[in-house]
Amino acid sequence: MNSARCLAFVATLLAFAACAADFPARPLKLIVPFPPGGLLDNVGRALAPSISAQLGQPVVVENRTGAAGMIGTDAVVKAAPDGHSLLFYGGVGFVVAPLLNPGLAFDPLKDLAPVSLVCRGPSVLVVAPSFQARSVAELIALAKAEPGKLSYGTPGNGNPNHVAGELFKSAAGIDLVHVPYKGAAFVITDVMAGHVPIGFVTLGAAMPHLRSGRLRALAVTTAQRWDSAPELSTMGDAGLPQVHLVDWAGFFVPARTPKAVIERLNEVLQRSLAAPELRARLKEQGLDAQGSSSAGLAAEIKSDVARLGRVVKEARIRAD
Repeated sequence: MNSARCLAFVATLLAFAACAADFPARPLKLIVPFPPGGLLDNVGRALAPSISAQLGQPVVVENRTGAAGMIGTDAVVKAAPDGHSLLFYGGVGFVVAPLLNPGLAFDPLKDLAPVSLVCRGPSVLVVAPSFQARSVAELIALAKAEPGKLSYGTPGNGNPNHVAGELFKSAAGIDLVHVPYKGAAFVITDVMAGHVPIGFVTLGAAMPHLRSGRLRALAVTTAQRWDSAPELSTMGDAGLPQVHLVDWAGFFVPARTPKAVIERLNEVLQRSLAAPELRARLKEQGLDAQGSSSAGLAAEIKSDVARLGRVVKEARIRAD
């Protein structure tokens, strides 16, 4: 390394060190790449006050929607790598985005740095109360008797619920027609009305309707009972433990954010997630509050890329 490059490298290190020492120097922006009122938005807004109190700076939640989360993600990728711009994004969508959008100008797996896991939640296979199949086994038998006749709705191509549906089809050896919607609320409405017989949605989105009796759950997409809804049968109970898809959501910052800043943000998140009231609030929405180290979230992403990448390719899932 020549002297000029050496000096530039030292200057960069000093700038990063100063950035970490001064963090946070101004209000933080927490970008949720989905509309207000959704599950991620609710969790982000629940966390913001605790993060703000610990860091001594306001945390402004901003919804940057569009392109299956990629518009908001792009905003954080392009932000200064100083910890003041945070992304809160769900796992499966984050992992499969590069596969579904090969023309992206950035790679969220390379251009963002993980801070911490925040929560986990499964999908659930739902039907109308009047639907003739009363169990997963009966549904499979019905689908095999009429291959290609039954359809299932999800909140869009390539989202976690679509991946869960394709896992189910493959494991059960059945042919179902996928019907993409623009959100979970539309899927739920059409399932309740009988316009689409089957739906895969997040457990949190379905829970109010399951409690009211307007929807019926055939199985949660887990191998074992889910803590926040132990009364619901699982894919494991139905003899399909391989249909295990529990989505996650985590915090990210731009790549090249100083390690000290990431560690500070991680500490803040772990304290926030340990609060009993927050954990109870997430449980009401079918979520398990769960933090991690930055390295732990990176390892989870690596595992999901290998496993879910195969599902996307085999099912030929495409972006909307």
